Order: sequence, then structure tokens, then C-alpha cells
Amino acid sequence: MEDDPAPQPVPDQQTDHAPRRQIADVLATVVLVIVHFGLYGATFVVLGLLVMGTDSCGYQKCGDSAWLDRAMHLASWAGGALVLADVALTLLQLVRKRTAWIVPLIGCIAQILLAFGAGYMESLAGPV
Repeated sequence: MEDDPAPQPVPDQQTDHAPRRQIADVLATVVLVIVHFGLYGATFVVLGLLVMGTDSCGYQKCGDSAWLDRAMHLASWAGGALVLADVALTLLQLVRKRTAWIVPLIGCIAQILLAFGAGYMESLAGPV
């Protein structure tokens, strides 16, 4: 009879930190998704305030007012698509247990760029 016990595997030290890293990733991801929803709403607030740039159009020549509608449609449809894609891709990354916080960060940056683009479109309706 042999008294040698079966060799036990050495515990991997990286797995001790994996749950903490996963929790931090999920928390950062949730915060960034909430920030993206806030930026989506803020886009409409900013565009609504930029419409006041056309107040002087009763007294001087201005651009085509159709740019206001185009900018709002762009912000609503493209912004909504960004938020939807952000949430879907984030959930996909979380289910696969991959790093997910980068997805909503890219979504937030894209939302800010969209807001600037729509703001520029609204400026085309203002005074010439």
C-alpha cells in the first residue's frame, strides 16, 4: 500500500482577485451606462437651448429653419440607436465575462460627438 496522497493542484493566485475585478468592472459599467443615458437627455436640453440662437431671425437674415428639425431628428434617432447599441453590447460583454466598461465609455464619447454635430447643424439655422 502506498501512503502518498494524490498531488493537490496549487491554487492560482489570479483567481483570488478575479471576483473583485469583475465587481469593479460591473460597477464601472453601470455608472458609465447611466452617464450615457444622462448625456442622451442633456443633448436635448442643449439643443433646445440652442434654438434660442434663432430669436434674432425676425430682425435679420438667417439660415434655413429646417436645420433645427434635422438636428433634433438626428439627436433623437442616432442618439437612441447609440444608447440601444451601448446597452446591447455592454450586456453581451458582461454575459461573456469580458471587460465591459470600455463599451459605454465609447458610447459616451460618441454621444458627445453627436451632440456637437447636432449643435453645429442647429447653428446653420441661425443668423448668417
